[in-house]
Amino acid sequence: MRLIEDHILRNVNGNVVLIPLSERETDFKGMIVLNHTGEFVCRMLQQDTDRDCLVAGLAQEYETKPELVEDDVDAFLSELDSCHMLIR
Repeated sequence: MRLIEDHILRNVNGNVVLIPLSERETDFKGMIVLNHTGEFVCRMLQQDTDRDCLVAGLAQEYETKPELVEDDVDAFLSELDSCHMLIR
């Protein structure tokens, strides 16, 4: 899975946002404000990856056990799906 091709991650007034640049791959018209965790996951999703790699990467980043971040990863992926920002 990966983020849609036509997007940018930008720092705007201290907030990192995910913005689709066109309607080519999504019908979402807006931006998503990300915390550090969301930014980390989105940067991983700029390349093809899978859920297990996201969980492992996030667990390593926060020096915690993978099972402690699984639900958060699933919830974030569901949110990206609902905004049509994710290609599975």
